[in-house]
Amino acid sequence: MKVSVVIPTYNDEGTIAATVESALAQRFEGEFEVIVVNDGSTDGTRAELAKFGDRIRLLNQENGGVSVARNAGIRVAAGEYIALLDGDDIWMEDKLKKTVPVLDNNPACVAVFTNVIGVDGAGREVWRYVSPEFQHSPTLDEMLEWPWPILPSAFVIRRDTLQAIGGFSEEFKPQHWGGEDNFLTLLVRERGEIAYVPETLVQYRCRDFHAHFANRLRGRRFEDSAEAFREFERRFDGRTILARLTLEHFGTRGRKIATWAIDTVARDLIGVGLMAMHQHDRAFARRCYLASIRHRPLTLKTWFRLGWAMLPATAARTLSPMFPPGLRRSLSGPPVLEERPQ
Repeated sequence: MKVSVVIPTYNDEGTIAATVESALAQRFEGEFEVIVVNDGSTDGTRAELAKFGDRIRLLNQENGGVSVARNAGIRVAAGEYIALLDGDDIWMEDKLKKTVPVLDNNPACVAVFTNVIGVDGAGREVWRYVSPEFQHSPTLDEMLEWPWPILPSAFVIRRDTLQAIGGFSEEFKPQHWGGEDNFLTLLVRERGEIAYVPETLVQYRCRDFHAHFANRLRGRRFEDSAEAFREFERRFDGRTILARLTLEHFGTRGRKIATWAIDTVARDLIGVGLMAMHQHDRAFARRCYLASIRHRPLTLKTWFRLGWAMLPATAARTLSPMFPPGLRRSLSGPPVLEERPQ
């Protein structure tokens, strides 16, 4: 077996069929298998997967998070190479054809990645994931300077490399948003070269940031429950785990990635706080700003936003017209963010 495609999925009822079809439709002459790990989905994902019958190998497990799901697929994989594909992404039909030969022809190369096109709900291009300055095979030093834009769905890795590093760290839990892929790419690069194929071979479905967090905040009030808010805040702990693991493994060389990770947590909490302000939930916004301050206590703008959120709504409405539009938005939301997969 040349390639094992490993697809973790959790509640991807609306996208998983197209994802699996894109893997099965590869124009690739070598032998490959498609392993789908249903990570405890509670929607119709399982029924969608059942339609593929024996065209795929299906593993059903309790919800353990994407790291646990990927590792489960990797353990049963028979392929020489592991090609990752997330349950809401799509491959172009030449994804394997144009990546696998790079590994075949270069024994020093342990992994390969490609560019990615981000598309909105209508299938329109939003951005290219790998910008020009990252379109080359990175050194480990480069990857420790700044997180390299390697989307899991664009990554093909030697199975023995994944086995040598122990797969994905399972310290990253189901509630965490991101971090596990960043740490894995660093460990992979320690084992050898990561090549870049200058082609766009993956479609990533972009979520609308505003709608994404609006749905999570709608109807939820946390001012009476500190623990309820802490459950929400734990979603960002993947980045703090990334910071810790990077420092533990790389020492002072990992300081810049650790700093980036903590900065990302602080920034994202501010973004959620601004969305809460936009929805007139000032109590939730205050909790977000205080949580951000715990990570970056010297960011004065966050303190200013906290003070604004502490004002009575009537006072804020009276003062707001005195500010220029840009300042008003930076205090009252919504956030202006261009989402990237993490």
